Amino acid sequence: MEFISNNIILFIALAILVLLIINLETKSLFGKVQKLSCDELTRLLNSSKINLIDFRTKEEFNSGHIITAQNLRFEDIDKLDTKNNNAFVAYANTDSDALKGAKQFSKLGIQQVFYLEGGIKSWIENNMPLTGED
Repeated sequence: MEFISNNIILFIALAILVLLIINLETKSLFGKVQKLSCDELTRLLNSSKINLIDFRTKEEFNSGHIITAQNLRFEDIDKLDTKNNNAFVAYANTDSDALKGAKQFSKLGIQQVFYLEGGIKSWIENNMPLTGED
């Protein structure tokens, strides 16, 4: 205990360094995920090859989804082909579900990861088209 009290500045510096490293690692793991507005997603769909992933239920997906979207369950993410260098965009009913999927993409090492802010509700409220509607 005497060693700690004699070297308090050293221990404070060590604690700060550890916190900075934890912060940096957390950001590198989750900091790659960016949100997209409906307009930004539309521009991305029109200008790039992307993997658009719908994390809603199969029934919700079949009742209407964004064109080119694939339906995927969270537990099946590891089965997804991630070899192409295309961006991955996740959406769901809620931002938290879309962000959950996007973070899993980021953990797989995918460099360009996005989620649709406001989810499918935002897409519909902005009068954007759906396909596969019953």
